Amino acid sequence: MNGSIRFTSLALGVALATQSLAAEDSQETTRQYVAPMLHYLVLDEDRDLSRNGLGAGLIYGREISEHWWWETEGAGYGLDSGLDGDSDFYQYTVTTGIAYAFGDRKSFTPFVLAQIGGIYNDVIPDDDDGIDLHANVGLGAVTGELFDNGLKLRFDARYMYDDFDGASGSASEGEGGFNDWRFSLGLEVPLGRTKTVEVEKVVYETREVEKVVEVVAADSDGDGIADNRDKCPNTIAGGKVDGDGCLLTNQTITFNNIGFELNSDKITATSRPVLDRLVKALSSQTNFDVEIAGHTDSSGSADYNEGLSDRRAKAVRQYLIDQGVAAERLTARGYGEVVPVASNETASGRAMNRRVEFRVSEQ
Repeated sequence: MNGSIRFTSLALGVALATQSLAAEDSQETTRQYVAPMLHYLVLDEDRDLSRNGLGAGLIYGREISEHWWWETEGAGYGLDSGLDGDSDFYQYTVTTGIAYAFGDRKSFTPFVLAQIGGIYNDVIPDDDDGIDLHANVGLGAVTGELFDNGLKLRFDARYMYDDFDGASGSASEGEGGFNDWRFSLGLEVPLGRTKTVEVEKVVYETREVEKVVEVVAADSDGDGIADNRDKCPNTIAGGKVDGDGCLLTNQTITFNNIGFELNSDKITATSRPVLDRLVKALSSQTNFDVEIAGHTDSSGSADYNEGLSDRRAKAVRQYLIDQGVAAERLTARGYGEVVPVASNETASGRAMNRRVEFRVSEQ
């Protein structure tokens, strides 16, 4: 009973921590999930216990890049002493580490992982209670979405290392720690999942026998020009347009939602939908050219920042070309940290300075 209360408190603590971490995502939509799990343990023979244990836990996962994920887990176990009337042993763990997924996690996806953290061993006698090093490595898989709410089935198997070195009691003295195996089954529950429903607004006004029906015209590209009058659909978001909905030249359009991996020119997976919309815009109106300008904040040396921004601008240009935009319409240049739009003394200012600009000009 005491062990159950302690594990419940641990699980609640991990759940609250995941909510706090999820709130830190400020600029880009990052996939996250929690996974309640049930565990079956095959114990090291040197523990001098029954060869099994049972437990449960809660995993918080967060996307780092296209295939890499960060996971933190809190779990609790009961280890059977194997003797009638004898006290069982309890363990409580918190570990964190990385997982590599062999796929996009939207359909059946295998993965491997490695974690390290601490374990509290609650044993007999109480003098041997304490916190020890705990690590695990393993492999598993997650299914595709089972329902519209994104729920998935997850299972994994792990090698578990416990650095516990009991000096006395029913458990054998651990020389070099214990080596257990854990087999787990549970569910993955996505965080921050939303469902968008489009609603058409219709206004009715009645005057005696006369009926007036006003239908709000759609504006698919959000440029302020209704679709039935828009001669240039799919305009670049944030750009200024004329009365026909066509993009005006000699203007600069700023994008803070085109992201790259840390210290790299590799475009993040969450940025690709933004670039795909730009491909549609450039394909629907072809009477202008674009200079793709890359900018950084002032972190690091000026030479490094100039080179990094140049590589990132060229990576965006190449992506657009690969998707069918004519190469002669696009140029790319990196300006590094020399054209800030906000102070580099604050985190928000540095975030605004890390940007990609489209400088639109006449052909």
